Amino acid sequence: MKKKVVALTMAATMMASSLGLGGVTAYAAEDPIVIGAVYPMTGDLADSGKTMQQGIDMAVEEINEEGGVDGQEVKVIYGDSKGDSATGMTEAERLITQENVDVLIGCYQSGVTVTVAQIAEQYGVPLITANATSDALTSNGYKYFFRLAPTNMMFVRDMIDFIKETSEKGSNVAGKSVAVFTDNSEVGQQTCEWAKYWAEENGIEYLGEILYTSGAADLSSEVLQLKSMEADVVIADSYVSDAILFTKTLNEQGYKPNMVICKGNGFTEAAYLEGVGSLANGIVVATEFVVGSKGQEVTDKYLEKYGEDMNGHSAEAYTTAWVLIDAFKNIKAAGEEIERDSVRDELEAIKIDKSFSNGKEIILPYDTIAFEEDEFNGSPYLNQNLSATLTVTQIQGEKYVPIWPDDIAAEKLVYPAEYK
Repeated sequence: MKKKVVALTMAATMMASSLGLGGVTAYAAEDPIVIGAVYPMTGDLADSGKTMQQGIDMAVEEINEEGGVDGQEVKVIYGDSKGDSATGMTEAERLITQENVDVLIGCYQSGVTVTVAQIAEQYGVPLITANATSDALTSNGYKYFFRLAPTNMMFVRDMIDFIKETSEKGSNVAGKSVAVFTDNSEVGQQTCEWAKYWAEENGIEYLGEILYTSGAADLSSEVLQLKSMEADVVIADSYVSDAILFTKTLNEQGYKPNMVICKGNGFTEAAYLEGVGSLANGIVVATEFVVGSKGQEVTDKYLEKYGEDMNGHSAEAYTTAWVLIDAFKNIKAAGEEIERDSVRDELEAIKIDKSFSNGKEIILPYDTIAFEEDEFNGSPYLNQNLSATLTVTQIQGEKYVPIWPDDIAAEKLVYPAEYK
């Protein structure tokens, strides 16, 4: 497929190189490999979109500093979903039809991702999601859709495993009942379904759920309802503004659950700790990544570059970009042209063990990345990274500290949670 987009920076780079100017990477006289990325760059979820953009940009910067993919520059063009499905669809179509991208990355929210996945499938453009967790995404039979992130099922499975193991090991840790606090989105409802499933599978009583509308101005009545359920453990799943409001409302209502365990989601964003401070101390967070567990060189570089710690979202976005880079390299090594179908075929076949082609280790809490097919509890999974697992952290001293699995734990669980 011939690209219509040629980076202006490439022209400048080639001119500078021909003039003998130092410090400039010279690229082959080819159009760049173009990645389209759809994320919420403005609106309530802009903080999340920013962290994922930073992860992608850092990976692309690294490969271009190495001379690109066999001399061919990699370029990213962003589309702003504004956190809205219709806008995300429009932006994806623009990237596909006007910018002629080779592949898409996106889109954070599962509701936006499912819409963009339909467009990508229609046009035959590979779409890889770093973060969206809805189980339905890999159950539609889409041949052009791939997922790096754990699904909702996998998230809640690991959270319940942690609750069971911790309560069985610690005589003072209560884990006989759970209740869920989440929004009434598709993902929120899936969180409830899987919490019920995994709780009952492990002999834990499921007391029910409290659902709210994302972006609500007040959560007082919902928190009071949650308090009345008297669950041993509260499972929470919220975007960042809701996570901040939920934590503040717990304090305002004087409700201090012995344990709150959260899907990473908004509870891992830098804006969350900035918004609640010490009120978050004691909250347990299941996340795709935590600083200090792996990839210290990468996380140090990210902190220096952006002035904030890498989190699960930026780590997955960074990793996804490197998966694509290695896919591009493999296509080139096979003597093929990088185009939409060759990228799709390579993603279907690729298997990365322990490290990428640049020698850097996979920084996420697993050692293999491959997009595979499976079935669980009646739900098919196609092109899902089945090796994906989680790290359970606890916010201690306003920092995310790994506490599970035991082999990577830096500290023990503080129980009951202090919220101060």
